[in-house]
Amino acid sequence: MIKDSLANMHLYDSLHKNFRSVFNIIEVLNLDALEPGRIELDGNYVYINIENISGRSKESAPLEAHRKYIDIQVPLRRKETFGLRPAASCAHTLHGYDEEKDITLYNDMPDSYVDVDRGEFIILFPDDAHAPAIADGDLFKMIVKVSVTPNMEKPTL
Repeated sequence: MIKDSLANMHLYDSLHKNFRSVFNIIEVLNLDALEPGRIELDGNYVYINIENISGRSKESAPLEAHRKYIDIQVPLRRKETFGLRPAASCAHTLHGYDEEKDITLYNDMPDSYVDVDRGEFIILFPDDAHAPAIADGDLFKMIVKVSVTPNMEKPTL
C-alpha cells in the first residue's frame, strides 16, 4: 500500500509499466468536472471508474482483495478512510474468489486504518486487503484499475 499526495504521484512511475501513463492522465483530468462512469484507457488492462458510493462504518465495510488488478483510488470531494490488512493474514472469507468481478471479500477486521484526503491517492496491490468507502455520508471517487499483467501489445497508454 502506498498513500501520498497527487503532487507526488510521478515518484511511483517505475513501479508498473502503465503507472507513468496513468499518472499523466490523472494530471490532466479536471477532477472537479468528472461524471460517474467508466473511462476506457487500455481496454481491460487499464481503466478508470468514477463512482458515487455511500459511506460505510468501520464495522460494515468488509475487507476485499483483488488478484488481477492494482487499485489506485482517489477521493474527489472528501476524505475517505480505508481499513487495511495483509491479504495473506485474512482467514475468514465471506465467499470465495469471484473471478468475473476480481474480488474476494473477507470477514476479518483490518489491522489499521488510513485516511486519504482530497488531493491524495492510495495504491492498493493484490496483497493489500482493504476496506474502502469508510466515511460519514456519500463519497465521490476515482478508482483506476491497472492489470497486474500489462498489455504486451502496447508499450504504453
